[in-house]
Amino acid sequence: MSSNRWFALTLTASWLVPFALWSKPLPLKGSFDTQIVPFFKKHCYQCHGMDKQKADRRFDNLRYPIIEDDQIIDYQDALDQLNLGEMPPEDQPQPQPEEVSKVVAWLTAAISEAQANRDSSGGETVLRRLNRREYRNTISDLLNLNMGAYDPTAGFPSDKEVHHLDNQGDALVTSGFLLDQYLEAADSAVEKALGPLDKPVRQDWIQNENFEQGEFTNFMTEVQSRDALDDQLQHLRRNLKGVAYASNDDQREKIKRGAQERFESLLTDAGNLPNHIRLYEHPKSPRHMGSYAYMSKLSHGVPYDGYYFFAFDATALHRIPPYEQNFAGTRTEEPFRVAVVPGDIEVGPLHLPQKQEPKLATFELVDEKRKKYHARIWLDRGSTPRLVFLNGSHLTRSAHINASKFLRQRAGLSPLQSGNEDLVYGLRHAKLPQVRIHHLFLSGPIVDHWPTPTQREIMGGNEFDSNRVRENLGNFLRKAYRRPPSESQIDAIHQVYSNRVSQGETHWQAYKDSLKAALCSPAFLYLGKTRESRGESIDSHSLASRLSYFLWSSMPDSDLRKLADQNRLGDSATLRSQVLRMLADPKSKRFVDGFLNAWLTLDNLGTTPPDHHRFKEYYVDDLATAMREETNVFFRHILDENLPTSEFLTAEYTFLNPALARHYRMDLPSSRFETPDSFIKVSTNGHPRGGLLGQGSIHTVTANGVDTSPIIRGVWLLENILGTPPAPPPPDIEAIEPDVRGSTTIRDQMEKHRSDPTCAECHRKIDPLGFALENFDAIGRYRSTYAPRRKIDASGVLPGGKEFKDLGEFMWNFRNEKGKFIRALTNKMMEYALGRQMEISDRPEIDRILEKIDDEKLGFRDLVIEVVTSNLFVRP
Repeated sequence: MSSNRWFALTLTASWLVPFALWSKPLPLKGSFDTQIVPFFKKHCYQCHGMDKQKADRRFDNLRYPIIEDDQIIDYQDALDQLNLGEMPPEDQPQPQPEEVSKVVAWLTAAISEAQANRDSSGGETVLRRLNRREYRNTISDLLNLNMGAYDPTAGFPSDKEVHHLDNQGDALVTSGFLLDQYLEAADSAVEKALGPLDKPVRQDWIQNENFEQGEFTNFMTEVQSRDALDDQLQHLRRNLKGVAYASNDDQREKIKRGAQERFESLLTDAGNLPNHIRLYEHPKSPRHMGSYAYMSKLSHGVPYDGYYFFAFDATALHRIPPYEQNFAGTRTEEPFRVAVVPGDIEVGPLHLPQKQEPKLATFELVDEKRKKYHARIWLDRGSTPRLVFLNGSHLTRSAHINASKFLRQRAGLSPLQSGNEDLVYGLRHAKLPQVRIHHLFLSGPIVDHWPTPTQREIMGGNEFDSNRVRENLGNFLRKAYRRPPSESQIDAIHQVYSNRVSQGETHWQAYKDSLKAALCSPAFLYLGKTRESRGESIDSHSLASRLSYFLWSSMPDSDLRKLADQNRLGDSATLRSQVLRMLADPKSKRFVDGFLNAWLTLDNLGTTPPDHHRFKEYYVDDLATAMREETNVFFRHILDENLPTSEFLTAEYTFLNPALARHYRMDLPSSRFETPDSFIKVSTNGHPRGGLLGQGSIHTVTANGVDTSPIIRGVWLLENILGTPPAPPPPDIEAIEPDVRGSTTIRDQMEKHRSDPTCAECHRKIDPLGFALENFDAIGRYRSTYAPRRKIDASGVLPGGKEFKDLGEFMWNFRNEKGKFIRALTNKMMEYALGRQMEISDRPEIDRILEKIDDEKLGFRDLVIEVVTSNLFVRP
């Protein structure tokens, strides 16, 4: 490697500030023609000029002064390449370090001048609306709502993302449709929060009927040859699935009349079939055969929001099948686990999955013994509790069919004629894993206090007093608007109340309508800057909001509001103490979730689900949830322990639950885990894991659900880990055709792109990073070969020129990229915190933060504090 290239990379790797800080800037106007153009002509035009534009870059048409936004981008790209030492390429003549430093200094000054003159954010955070996450959390905290299964933003359009960030002000537009949704959400939230004025009466629901599964299968066998039922039986054969199988005279008569009602409903709707319900299948199985059990007397849900006492009797049957074959594919070493999830018949059928299914309670069942289980659970009005078999089979239908064939062959019986006949036989005779539910009981709502704390706060006492409406509205607006409201703002909302009363509405309903109006006000929906003049510090209440939406994705709490009222948040020591307090609060989980989605695109997990047959264990063990949690716990550990930021790359440990330990082929005794959902810290010595790049979430989110793509993974690493995204491919480049026969490797297939001069420059950076991770398949399983037995070649060259021969050397050498990594992470965090993209004028402050982190050996939590106390954060 040439000496000046090594010098540039050393600067970057050591987190030093750009060349510009060591070199006296050239006069901008006079030196453009005499020094800048000659430099570009000598070192850049050959590949990025009029005749050739590698990586879609052209520098021969750059002009000074810089006027157009596109030219700012081109100049910035040239500056980045020089700062990173990526250009000129190693096989081209290299400029001297002093020459490079002068050009970098000129580019930095010219771009800063252009940024100051253009109509950009000018280094200021733009006015922006709350995104969906922030709206949902703010409504929850403001009105003290349980949001487990309730989502007031369900009808909102998706937020437009900028580089995976969903809180960038320029992209958060407001449409007429969204305004309509704000009205509906405000109406729903206020009515839910305030509820009825009269205390709800507690009710009990019991289901205790006793019907056996075998009765239905016997009857089905009797009638399956009748011509009159042929059409409905065909429907039955296509759709036999559900949580319950039962028989009584009413069902017989329905079938004899031609089964006017759909068989699916007769078989699966526990709301119509009182019986012993049997759960067979995991709720995320493809067919949902025996996935949900619920109360027939409560199919339309509870009448009030609140806590309820839920109890049931259950027996875990046949966890270990009585024959060698494990037809159901369940984990025989694990006790059966059942969870309670809510269901709403207005959302969809209760025997099928619904979008909002939080686990309200989880139970481990005792084998072969009927036992009572109970929990206090929260239910929204209209929802009903449903039991699901968390570690049930994913292939119940085929399991019963295969078991039937096995049992009949063992007994010397002739084969049956159809799969459905085998299914019926299997249901009758195969002792496959299942949970039998005997008794269901629900009681509530359980009212601990009346009025509720939310009602008392918003009413200003135990009773609604129409004489105190204006006072109470002022108190509400203070929280909702995140600052003391002006008299005119209070007048506007109070006028809504007065108008509704004059229209004949009750005082109570008029008051609720005025609260809804407040939730549709720009003062509630928007976050922005409030200042007297450019360059002054942000006002205290805006700073409180900026801090709370950064770390909690929600409104400031009472402590932050009090400090803002006292104008004390401008002090760095106070800000530091608040960051530490807020990170210790459970609400900081929102920061972990939100930032990981923005930084590592973890919200894309599940958008391209892996093939169900090739990657069965991904669904059997719910690996998507486990992978996400591994990365969350790992991130949280580095944050809480204030470990070096480079730990994300260098850690020789991770956090696993039993499912991930199996997936990673790490032999861990079950005794180390408190529960199947517990995560413990595990050393990765001797395993191809450790750090972010060894985690299944990263491997899965960078795959396409069917196979891996070195291009996708390489681009992902360049963009999200190193902060150096490649240029988009030219529009006329053909996609790589997959080799379905497996006769060539992906490296062989990509040779076409690497040999194309138009593609070669970008693929020189992309491909080695992607190939390095080819030992991990589409769900993060380690592999040494492709099928059929074609050895994986993970060798390559890092962007800095360091060669590696396999995954192990790559993981070790990639640690040396920590300078780029920490800069990229800091930039992303600042963009997440401010709700805007970083600009060239922001770089000196980023450099200052990185220099301090390096000089003082500060940790990752310190980095968060430095972001909050930076000039970028505390100024408009």
